[in-house]
Parts: sequence; structure tokens; C-alpha cells
Amino acid sequence: GAMGLARWALAAAAQPLLAHGQFGGGGYTPPAPICPAFKCKSGEVPVGKPEHQIWSYGCKDSGMNILDASSFDLNNPNSFKNQGTPLDKCCVEKDICKQTCGKTSKECHDMFQKCSQKTCKGNQNCQLQAMMAEILSEPNDPLEDPAKKYDPQETQCRAYNRGQSESCMCVKKDSFKTTVEQKLKYFYGKFNSEKLNSAGEIKDVDDVWKKWTGKEPDMFMALATKYKAKAVEIRVKPKPPPYKPPPAGGDEEAAEGAAAADDGAGDAEGSGGSGGSGGGKEDRAEPQADPEEGAFDEKLAALEAKKSKAKADEDYDAAAQAKEEARALAEEEITRLKEKKAKAVEEEDYLTAKRVKARMAKLSEL
Repeated sequence: GAMGLARWALAAAAQPLLAHGQFGGGGYTPPAPICPAFKCKSGEVPVGKPEHQIWSYGCKDSGMNILDASSFDLNNPNSFKNQGTPLDKCCVEKDICKQTCGKTSKECHDMFQKCSQKTCKGNQNCQLQAMMAEILSEPNDPLEDPAKKYDPQETQCRAYNRGQSESCMCVKKDSFKTTVEQKLKYFYGKFNSEKLNSAGEIKDVDDVWKKWTGKEPDMFMALATKYKAKAVEIRVKPKPPPYKPPPAGGDEEAAEGAAAADDGAGDAEGSGGSGGSGGGKEDRAEPQADPEEGAFDEKLAALEAKKSKAKADEDYDAAAQAKEEARALAEEEITRLKEKKAKAVEEEDYLTAKRVKARMAKLSEL
């Protein structure tokens, strides 16, 4: 059962540390994942989006808040003494790194390892917590390509790839410097306005470039880390969806495939000019309109208009808020649509299931 799996996972994760510690070792250090950098087309370069909101789940609850080795009992996962370690700082800073355009996956990995080693000071259970925190930091949502489900490199790069995709944009090479200054002005405007003059321009901008030219990602990483209490939004990680067995007679994708085949057959019959008395199958009813979708579309359109107006007025706080509200609204709608799709498949209403699936895919791009 679930408890048995939990025991197995904890035991497997603990073994490298416990065995290593018995012989005086300093803990297990996993190798850094080598994830592809964010790329732009020829003539363009990646640069951080000025208004990107850095966020993190942290790791205050990595599932193992333990310090005392005497509390470790593989037969009773609930026996851990709830003595937390200050690894949350390391987790937040790792997420800052992953969402700083231009930082490499190796830099983020090495930084987390260095931070956790400094924090744990050789404590084996703290090191185990750090290992679990790193494993659990990856997204719960399924991979877009199911064939890569068991590719360790693919699974280890998901959070990094997502962070770079959310935080980077492409600009022409001659616009790079202007965009960097725009991002820096936006950051200072929100978190340290003393760095700007009365005209809203960066003070001593020449000194900034003298110090940070060629190291722009390091500059933004340092700034976000320094002001992380204000600059990083802490979110609650959603729980993974419970496992649901496929419906009787085949899995969901196969069912949808059958529905698609049925649709094709229906089209062929319709094109033959039959009036329905020639032995063809009955016409399939069109899916009913969903009033909640209409309400969602109206709310989303209003938020997009609000964001556009705020950007035009250079009210970037309001624009960022509208963007976040739109994202949250889309997530709620996707959750509702997942339930609707599951119900449609259960009722063998495959046309509705296909339509809902397509809408979910479109919303996930927002």
C-alpha cells in the first residue's frame, strides 16, 4: 500500500547517507543535471523578462523534518522527531537561480549543494532532508511526452526548463543592454527605489555595467537573493492527483482514439448522402454548451484588458497583479475541466472528452 511505498522510498533514499556516514563520509552528493540552455533564433539573445515574478514552494515541509538520528526508524516513518532544519533558504535560492535567465542548471545544482552542506554541517539526517527536498522540488504534473517518463535527465530538468521558459525572452542583440536596464529599473522600482534618481533612471548606471557586463545573470541572481523576502512569492505546492485506474475496456487515450475513429466514420457516412435509412449509425448529438466556460472567458478577457491598460499606463504592479490573477483563474479552470473530462470518459461521452482536452491544452499555454 501507500505506507509500504513510503517506507521503501525513505529506506532507499536513506541508505547512501547512512552507510556513508557509518564510515565517516561526508554525505552523498548527486551529480548535477545537464539541462539545455534557453535558446533564441539567430540574431537574438535571451534576456530576463522585466516583469517576471520569481516564485518558490520552498522546502519547509520536504516530508522529512528530522535532525536526531535516534529518531530514525525505517519501520515507522511517523517516528521522526519534528525538528526542522533551515534548508528552506537553500530551496528558495535554488528556485531563484532556476528562474534567473541565463543561469545554468549546474550552477543552480552546485549552489544548492553548497548551501545544504553548509547548513547541515555533516548531519546525516539533515543531508537526507536536503536530498528529499531536491527530489520533491520537481513538478507533479505529467510530462508532455509520456515516452520521456522514465528519462532521469528529462525529469531532473523539468523545474529548470520551466523556470527558464517563464523568465527568459528573446530580443535582438542591439536591444540587450536596454532590456537589461529596463529589468533593473523595474526591480529597483519595486524593491529599492533609492537606487533610482528623480527621473526614475538608474543611478551610476555606468558603474553597474563596469561591474556586471557579461555577468548579468549573476547580478539579477544576487539582487533577487538579497531581497528574497520581498521579491520571491512563496506558493503552496499542489498535491499530486490521486491515481485513477483507466475505465473498463481500455485506457482513456484509447477511448478517445476510438471516438476519433467513430467521428471519421460518421463523416464518411454523411458524405455518402444517406438520409439515415441506409443502415448508417445514428447521428451523435453535439456536446452541450458549458455556461461555466463562457463565464471564465469573460473573466479572462476582463483581466487581459486590465493588464493591457495597466501596461499602457506603466502601472507595472497592477499589470503583474492582473497577470497573476489570470494565471490563477486559468489553473482553476483547468482543474474543473480535468474533472469534467474524467466524468465524460466515464460516461463514454468521448466527443465532450476530446473537446475538453483541447481546451485544457489551450489554457495551459497561457
